[in-house]
Amino acid sequence: MLRSTIMAHMSEALTDSKYRFKQLQEIETEINWDELSKLIEPHYLASSIGRNLVSVNSMLRIYFLQVRYSMSASGVEEALFQIEELRSFTKIDMDMGVIPHESCINSFKQLIIEHGFAEKVENAFDLEPMVAG
Repeated sequence: MLRSTIMAHMSEALTDSKYRFKQLQEIETEINWDELSKLIEPHYLASSIGRNLVSVNSMLRIYFLQVRYSMSASGVEEALFQIEELRSFTKIDMDMGVIPHESCINSFKQLIIEHGFAEKVENAFDLEPMVAG
């Protein structure tokens, strides 16, 4: 039941997927991912979030998807399993078995909030949340 609910949400949020994936490719160059990563990395490494430490860059991209598509951590996790284009955008390699669990995604979001990075990161995204309907 939960899976079908999540996938229904993804279906709505990612309507006209070719257009949205093209947007993700354009966003790739519009956001200074390295600058944001350098800002957060010292705090991230100190906290050792997750069983398999996923790069700060990948976690920032996952956070971006949450903001951009108004998704929950479990929704992003499920989307990463289901949609290759999102894995590509987030630099996640399924063969390595390193898709972060929703608790890791939530912990990263908390780290951003606790260290006062949320406004700076979301300003760098400079995007309104985008949901269908």
